[in-house]
Amino acid sequence: METHKDLIMPASTAGLSEMGLNPVTLSFPKDLEDPFRHDYYVNSLKMVRLSLVVGIFLYGFFGILDAELVPAMKWKLWSIRFAIVWPSLLAVIIFSYYDAFKKYFQASIMAAMIIAGFAIILMISIIPPPVNYSYYAGLILVLIWGYTFTRVRFIWATSAGWLIVAFYEVVAIWINETPISILMSNNFFFISANIAGMIACYSIEYYTRRDFYLAYQLEVEREKVRSANIRLEKVVEERTAQLVKTNQELRTEIDERKTADKKRMALEGKLQEAQKLEALGTLAGGIAHDFNNILMGIQGNASLMLLGIDSCHPNYDRIKNTEQYVLRGSELTRQLLGFARGGKYEAKPAHLNQLIDKSSQMFGRTKKEIIIHSDLHDDLWVVKVDRGHIEQVLLNLYVNAWQAMPGGGHLNLSTDNVILDKDNLKDADNHPGKYVKICVRDTGIGMNKETQKRIFDPFFTTKERGRGTGLGLASAYGIIKNHGGFFEVSSEIGKGSEFSIYLPAYEEEVVEQEHLVQEKIIKGAETILLIDDEDMIIEVTGSIIRELGYSLLTAKSGSEAMTVYGNNIAAIDLVILDMIMPDMSGGNIYDRLKKINPDVKVLLSSGYSISGDADALLKRGCDEFIQKPYDINTLSRKIRDVLQMKARNKEALSEPPVDQENRIHHYTSKKVYHSHGSTRDNNADDMLIM
Repeated sequence: METHKDLIMPASTAGLSEMGLNPVTLSFPKDLEDPFRHDYYVNSLKMVRLSLVVGIFLYGFFGILDAELVPAMKWKLWSIRFAIVWPSLLAVIIFSYYDAFKKYFQASIMAAMIIAGFAIILMISIIPPPVNYSYYAGLILVLIWGYTFTRVRFIWATSAGWLIVAFYEVVAIWINETPISILMSNNFFFISANIAGMIACYSIEYYTRRDFYLAYQLEVEREKVRSANIRLEKVVEERTAQLVKTNQELRTEIDERKTADKKRMALEGKLQEAQKLEALGTLAGGIAHDFNNILMGIQGNASLMLLGIDSCHPNYDRIKNTEQYVLRGSELTRQLLGFARGGKYEAKPAHLNQLIDKSSQMFGRTKKEIIIHSDLHDDLWVVKVDRGHIEQVLLNLYVNAWQAMPGGGHLNLSTDNVILDKDNLKDADNHPGKYVKICVRDTGIGMNKETQKRIFDPFFTTKERGRGTGLGLASAYGIIKNHGGFFEVSSEIGKGSEFSIYLPAYEEEVVEQEHLVQEKIIKGAETILLIDDEDMIIEVTGSIIRELGYSLLTAKSGSEAMTVYGNNIAAIDLVILDMIMPDMSGGNIYDRLKKINPDVKVLLSSGYSISGDADALLKRGCDEFIQKPYDINTLSRKIRDVLQMKARNKEALSEPPVDQENRIHHYTSKKVYHSHGSTRDNNADDMLIM
């Protein structure tokens, strides 16, 4: 089934053609009709039974009129009401408790509607005039009941309604020979009620189908989020392969062994800094651009959908959940960038299960030959740790286990709460008390006793030259020691190794706060040129720009951008420029635009943070920067900031020039969440953590 290319699904725009509904039968195409009928049946069953009970009550209650209007015939009339109609409606209620009722749902309710109507017409045929003339009002009640309360679909209810009308006409004209004036009066109200019921029934079914369709479209959007996660896994698998080079590069930075504990701690700090700068910085930079483009598409569509519905709409919370999924998807990028902190420890209460789960999943995606098993304690105690350093320890243990299993194997991870007393402690320097235990066990080649004694010594390694520096476990040992914990190691040749980490338990709970900021959308009417090589960004960001009221021009390459801008220079008020383009860089495009028009206003957009080439462009005069993924609020504010610079710049011509360096510093200090961002080298795709 075709859907909007921009995937916008506000309730106000879902019409017959968009949903693919047959305008007469109100039927979906086959792939949606069967799921809808099942959903309609499940949601209607209680209402159907209730309406039948109400019908039984009202049909019996109006038997009072029989006794008042035609007391001589009340037993005949009551036999119709209580011996025909009541059992029929009751039979349908009983039938509704059987599985077969689903197949005959509509036919059964239609039959109940026809029986109720025909019974009244039968009473009209046997009651002498003029009393029988007034009984047509009962037919109106049957139509109202059948069209609105019984949940009969439009096509079935309409068929039943006109059958009742036809039968009434036959009885009124050829059996009772009703006078023309009375017949016309009764027909006017009776047929009008039937048509009004048709309209009501049509509207009820249409809006029910529309709500089902919108829920279906939302599920399609959620599937796109799942697809984005699969693409992310592939990107991570490619980028994390560069981690193997980490130990080789460390050899050039560290050329002698430190003998004292103070020197060893300094070396660990330098090691961790180098690892974050070179290995994780390269990985995070590559992921940031590719993954943020994916998230931009999802975030943009979610923002556009939220514009079309209010907070009371049943799908509003689901679309807001989609935005939360986007935020969760960006956690990987923020986590890797968080590794770029300095050597300073920032200990905070944390749940180790979460750290282990995230780090093992990321590692497992790149090492398919390793099968990872987790047995994490449900009520694990809280610890106070520096998350980045503990994750570095875990990563070192995972890499060592992988290298100990060259042909593949099993990596078993477990956690537990333990209480240690003096008898359980092998080292007198460790203190008794509550500890959280992390166990990392592999099925690799194992170690002999002599190797086990030296594994935490700096520069000691059993790996061949070029594969290790001997600093991984040494740094891990120092980190755990600085957290008040300790290691225990056991291994046997041919049977694998087990590393156990003990960290002191912490009494306080982890408190995670979420800050939500709502900002007003700012619209405009100027013309904007959007330059980006990604079709998804062109489509989504273009839709947002048009939603904000601006006129839009697009270009997917540097050469196309030059042509479009040259042909529309007088009309274009702002250029939104992507930093990474296929035929020429964003910097080259900016320089050429400045040659064409020195006063061109440019908003720089990138999946990387504000550093490197982006920072250089801002210093050269580029007006503003926005990082992907951004929502409609952020984009609208940035656009207005740049466009309003024109007026401010004209007013400032008579004032002293503003220091460009101060302007850039003000911007970067305002975006504090980029302070550990990444920068891009002019001639390489690698990223360096700043």
